Amino acid sequence: MFNFKILVMKMLINKITLCVVAAIFLCGCSTDILDEEKIVSPPVNSYFKTEKGYKDLVNSNYTFTRSLFAGGNNFAPLVFFGTDLWTNGSDGTFIEFNAYNSGIQPANPVLWNLWSPFYQGIAACNTAISRAGEVEEMTQSEVNQKVAESYFLRAWYYHILVMHFGGLPLITEEVTEVVTTATRASEAEVYAQIVSDLVFAEQNLPETQEEFGRVTKAAAQALLARVYLTLGQNDKAAEFAEKVINDHGLALLDDYSRLWDVDNRENSEVIWSIQFSQDQRLNGSGNAYFLYFTPRYDLQPGMTRALENDRPWPRFVATRYYFDLLAANRENDSRFAKSWKTAWIANNESTLPANMQIGDTAFIYVPWDVPDDEEAVLEQKYGVFDINDLYDGENPTGSRELFPHMRKYKDPLRPSINSGVGTKNVIEIRLAEMYLIAAEAYMKLGNLPEAVEHINTIRHRAAWPGKETAMEITEDQLDIDFILDERALELGAERLRWADLKRTGKLIERVQLYNTLGRGNIEQKHLLRPIPSNMIDRLTNRDDFEQNPGY
Repeated sequence: MFNFKILVMKMLINKITLCVVAAIFLCGCSTDILDEEKIVSPPVNSYFKTEKGYKDLVNSNYTFTRSLFAGGNNFAPLVFFGTDLWTNGSDGTFIEFNAYNSGIQPANPVLWNLWSPFYQGIAACNTAISRAGEVEEMTQSEVNQKVAESYFLRAWYYHILVMHFGGLPLITEEVTEVVTTATRASEAEVYAQIVSDLVFAEQNLPETQEEFGRVTKAAAQALLARVYLTLGQNDKAAEFAEKVINDHGLALLDDYSRLWDVDNRENSEVIWSIQFSQDQRLNGSGNAYFLYFTPRYDLQPGMTRALENDRPWPRFVATRYYFDLLAANRENDSRFAKSWKTAWIANNESTLPANMQIGDTAFIYVPWDVPDDEEAVLEQKYGVFDINDLYDGENPTGSRELFPHMRKYKDPLRPSINSGVGTKNVIEIRLAEMYLIAAEAYMKLGNLPEAVEHINTIRHRAAWPGKETAMEITEDQLDIDFILDERALELGAERLRWADLKRTGKLIERVQLYNTLGRGNIEQKHLLRPIPSNMIDRLTNRDDFEQNPGY
């Protein structure tokens, strides 16, 4: 639950300092804003020397984590589109990131809306880190803990940026004057800074925090495991994943479905989650992801919009490959049933069919073939849709308005039916990922028994009761494609897929195999996004600032 002060950007600019605002020049603040905030008042500097002031400063560093999930031109197309798991629904917005066409260019607003708030977050972290030595009302241990939160968040911001853009302007100091030039550090230099930040965080963060949503020692170790796996340092990836698994009292939930319940936001599997709130005064733009996986159920007979069914905005629909993967082992594997909605209950008397009452099943949509004779019987009671209504072979059919509903972001606690401001926390890192990181690292190190053991732990939890043995794998099944399939089954829609395919060298291959829209266009240049023109155009050395190849 959201229960600590996450300060909004307005407060940050008004209250923190010119130092943050100047650094944000790289994020596109206009000249008049820079002029308006040109003088820092002494009371502000004094405020950050107090315990409350410094804690407020550190709290502000969390604000920008939410920017990934706000409505509009948010991060979602960059992590869902252009992979083997997701294609576009009827919404059709930002389809260029699925098609890998000429719409992926430096002026695209999605790129700017990742770059800008993340560099604002980095600037806020730098200010907190640089001001730590001035704090007068806290012990050194207390200050180090707060600094460690800032180091973690700076590393998290940079890790996402470097994965998408490659080499970056690497800013690690508070900026005390307006900056109009920039140069790019190499990917290796950025990753070295990320690791350094996380090592400090791991050494200084506490085991637990008073407020859920603050980062902990386990979170730092988990992000280190993720980073080391990306860097191919498999021994360290396994080491830090094991620390998370064994050292902090974390545990996989017995029931996979409980991970997605809005009344179970704080549980033993969550390592770090990004906080939202039912109090709209604290919720900012909210978490909009509940929208994008929701079909137009409201267009079916007997149906109208309802909070419990989410507001429809069909942007992402699973590919034929992903649905086939989810459905293939459904007799043994519960994960599809426990994270997807396939049946809708009639709630609109004005459009009820003659054979239906309120509370009856209005329609079902399943991602497998329903035999014609079975479908004919079922259709006497309710509407029936199957994989053949969505795909002709691997090619999408129709408008893609209707499909099974991925419910990991389901949010019935929004303020109104048509509200796009979601309240649900986002699980950013959870324990199951650590088992899969360890398994992949062990496999690459040649330790197949350990790899199999870690995967089977995940699959035992996923099994229907009595099906645990049927879910077990053996060493001969294990390769990187199996790992990627298992990550899709366990972590699908958790914003990791594009990065997973890139770091394993499988992005181009899997898009060509399973993404019908992007397969003919994807090429080597698409392993990096273009640097936003909004950033480059503001530089006085723009002619010397290197854009990514092909853009």
